[in-house]
Formats: sequence, structure tokens, C-alpha cells
Amino acid sequence: MDSRQFLKNYYPALLVFVCLTSFTVYSYLELANETKARREKMFEQRISRATDVLKTRITDYIQILKGCQALFYASDSVTTKDWKTYVENLSLSTNYPGIQAVAFAKYIKLKEVSTLEKHMNLEGHFEFKVSSTFENEYLTPIIYIEPFSGRNLRAFGYDMYSESLRREAMYRALSTGSPSLSRKVTLVQETDADVQPGFLLYLPVYRNPLSIKTEADRKNNILGFVYNPFRAYDLMHAVFKSFSDIHIEIYDGNEISAENLLFKSQDQPTPTTDLSALVNFNTAGTQWRIAAYPTDKFGSSIEKREPGLVLFFGLAITALMVIISINIIKNKARVVEELKLSREVEKKKDEFIGIASHELKTPLTSIKAYIQLLERAPLRDNERNFVHKVLGQIKKLNNLIADLLDVSKIQAGSLQLNIQTFALSDLITESIEIVSHIHSSHQIVLTSEIPVVQVNGDKFRLEQALTKLLGNAIKYSPGGKRVYVAVAETNRELTIEVKDEGIGISRESQKRIFEKFYRAEGLSSALSGLGMGLFIASEIVSRHNGRISVSSIPGEGSAFTIHLPKEISNTA
Repeated sequence: MDSRQFLKNYYPALLVFVCLTSFTVYSYLELANETKARREKMFEQRISRATDVLKTRITDYIQILKGCQALFYASDSVTTKDWKTYVENLSLSTNYPGIQAVAFAKYIKLKEVSTLEKHMNLEGHFEFKVSSTFENEYLTPIIYIEPFSGRNLRAFGYDMYSESLRREAMYRALSTGSPSLSRKVTLVQETDADVQPGFLLYLPVYRNPLSIKTEADRKNNILGFVYNPFRAYDLMHAVFKSFSDIHIEIYDGNEISAENLLFKSQDQPTPTTDLSALVNFNTAGTQWRIAAYPTDKFGSSIEKREPGLVLFFGLAITALMVIISINIIKNKARVVEELKLSREVEKKKDEFIGIASHELKTPLTSIKAYIQLLERAPLRDNERNFVHKVLGQIKKLNNLIADLLDVSKIQAGSLQLNIQTFALSDLITESIEIVSHIHSSHQIVLTSEIPVVQVNGDKFRLEQALTKLLGNAIKYSPGGKRVYVAVAETNRELTIEVKDEGIGISRESQKRIFEKFYRAEGLSSALSGLGMGLFIASEIVSRHNGRISVSSIPGEGSAFTIHLPKEISNTA
């Protein structure tokens, strides 16, 4: 097969391949861009939320210090006991996790060191000593610190003014009267194990808070500093505990370097990712640089893989559709041939049914005539009974042949209707009389008045449809004694309902009950039939532009309703 012939034969498959591949690649690119934009937006919101949480937490700590500041302003003097009671009532470990301590450092001159030490000895701290380089004119030894235990004992008496970074932050707080955050330091509380970067938050306490309008007033009026020391990792892990989907690094100042690293949320190399953020964080006179990257937990794992999955499944579907298209093309001739053969078989079957019905009808008529002659002869009672049974079976065969002929005519489209005008009451009453005569086991009850209506239609065929419904109602209600018929007229249609008290029909069987040769499942072998009656009845009503509906509850009975359009009737 040359390329031209190949293209001609498999052009549809090639078209499917090109179209689906193009659509798949386009969908992949669009979804990738959309996913990236959505992830960028979500990442931006998460970073904003994280910085808001950090800013809120620092504001909370400033409020704690303002409360401590107010304690001094509200009291003539604050003792160690007062400080301990106040801080314990704050429940720091519960309400403010991550804080190392709440402390107070007194602002004194160098010559006042011995006086302060004696004062602290009188308060019960017999081993209190100021720890300092004693190189500055002023000192800020820590005299109150809570919790007064563990690491915090190492800071008791320490002169923070002797260290330049702490002194810078304290001087800024003293000069401005505002909270001041220190640069990165190593806390005095640190031991040889698990050393962390730290920082301190200061708030000045003045002797007279009403006389601090100018910077000179504040310097002359300073009493000391309330402050919070923080171990950076302890604090930030508490602050960012709900942000495990983000890798956060905090640097002291503007420069990102190992020397300035204050906190790193994960003890791993900085992630390599297409998303990242750098945020300048300013608070309490100090600037931090926050770098953030998404972790493997960021976003939905399905969402991250979604573009790739779309590409994979799109190409897989494309390959599948191409294979299917090729197979369809290859099998097209065979399918057409099989369809043609199937139609021929169906046609032959219908022809056979029609021919067989005609051929059976003639000898059956002769047999019936001979049996009827025999019936007139002088017979004993048991012989006459046998003859009646034979006539009954002949009648069943005759009805079966008639049904087969009708099915054949329906399939061939040759079922002719003899349209005439007749009274609806005649159709109903005559149908009931015919069935009542044949089936004496049940009483057919007319539950409504018959509307006075003239109908344009084939009376014989409509009577045939109605008698089949009545016959079925009796046949499939062996335990019942009555069959009910109700006739109604609306603005749009005439309805004839046949209701029994029989075995009922399942919901699944109701969907197929009018199909040719269909019989509901689970029927007793005693209830014979070939599944043609309802098919014929439905086709007859359909050819009158009507329909037959069914409603049934298994074990309670069934109701079949003939719906005829009002157009075929004339009100008398």
C-alpha cells in the first residue's frame, strides 16, 4: 500500500491523532499556566498570613511589656515577690509559647553597683552579683527575671549595657520611649548544648512617665527596662507551627548570609523550587529579611501533578482513539456486511413466520372442521369432553397463528387499519363481553361511566388490543377474582385503564414489557405465552397515535392504560 492509498484509507485516524494531540498539548499548557498562577497566588497569601502571624505575636509581646511597665507606674515600688506574682498570672507557657522570660533590668550608674547588690541581698538574693565589664558609665543589670529557674538563672545580675548590640537596642528604646528589638545575639541563658540565635525586645520604664516629652527628659528620667529574651528557634517554631507547607528563613538585617541567619524552619538545604518570596519585615526599630519557599506539603499533590496527568492521560486517550479508529476502519467492511446479513436474516425470519402462519392456518382450519363434525356425532360424556379439550387447544393454536401473522404484518409495515367512526361504549362493552365469555373465572368490573364519545379508528384492531390487555389481566392474576376497567376523558386524551390483582411486574421488566417476544423473568411455567400480545397491542395503539403505559407493584397487581389522543374522537 503506497502512502497516498494509506492516507486515503486512514485519513479519519490521522485526523483523530492530530486533533486530539493538539487539544491535549493545548490543555496541558493552559492548565500548567493556570496551576502555576494559582500556586503563586496561594503561596503569596500563605506568606502574607505567616508574616501577619509573626507581627501579631510580637505585638502581643509588646503588650506584655506594656503591662509590666504599667506595674511600675502603678506602684511606689516593685519587689521580687510582686514581679513573680505578676508574671506567673500571665501564664506565659500556655498563652504565649516561645517566650524565654519576662525580666527587668535597672538602669544605674557605675558607682551604684554595690548599693544595688546590698539591696538585692536584703530581698533574699544573697548570692546576687552584677556581671559586667564595668567599662561604661551606666549599667543595666538584670534584677527581676521570671521564670526564675533553669537557663534564666544564668542571666540574673548580667549587665546588658556591657554588650554593644544590646546597648544599641536599649539606647534606642530609652531615646524614643518605644519598644526596641535587638539585633541577632547569643543569649546569656545559652549553655553548651542546643545553642540558638537569640534577640531581645525592650521597653523603657521611667521614674515619672509624665515627664518624658523630650529625648533629654527621657534620658534623665530612665528607671530601667522591662524586656523579653527570645531563643529564635523556640519562638519561631511556636509561631509557625501551622505553616509546615512553607520553608521559612529569617535573616537579621538586609543581607542574606549564614552570619545573619536567625531562624530556619527546616534543618535541610534551601529547597530548589519555582516559587520563592523575599519579604522585608520591620518591627520595633529592627529589620529582618524573610525568605520563604514551598515545601512538598504545599498545595495539593494532585494539583501539582495535574498538568502532567492531563498530558499523560490525554496522550494515552489519543493513542487509544487512534487504535480504535484504525480498527473501525479495518472492520468497517466486515461490520457493514454483518449488518446486511443480519437484516437479511431478520427479513427471512419474518418471511418464514408469515409463510409458516399461512401454511399452518389451512390444515388447522380443516382439523377444526373435522372436530366440529365429530362433536355433532353421538358421543359418550367422556368422549365429548375430550373433543371440547381438542377444540380449546385448536382455538389456542388459531390465536397463536393470528398473532404470528399480525407480528409479520407489523414488521413488514403492511398492517392495514380500517378507519371508521364508532361509539367508544361499543368498543368497551363488546371487548368485556368477548373476554368474559372466554374466561369465566374472573369478573370484569366497569368502575366508571363510559363517556359518550364517537371514535375514529379501526374498531376491530382497538378491540383486539383491549381484549389482549383484559386477557393478560386475567391470565396473570390466578389468585384474583376481579379485573377492573376504568374509562376517562380529559381535554387532551381518552384513557382506558385495565387493572388486575395479580402477580405484578418488576421495575426492570416494565422497561421492556412491550418488546417483541419479551416475557418477564421469573414467571411460572404454567403461565404460557410467547410475548407477542403486548407488542401487538402497543403497535395497534401506536398506529392510532396513542400509547400504552404500565404501572405495577410486584405481588399487588398491574395497571395497563391505553392513551388515545382526543383528535381521533368526536363528542356526540
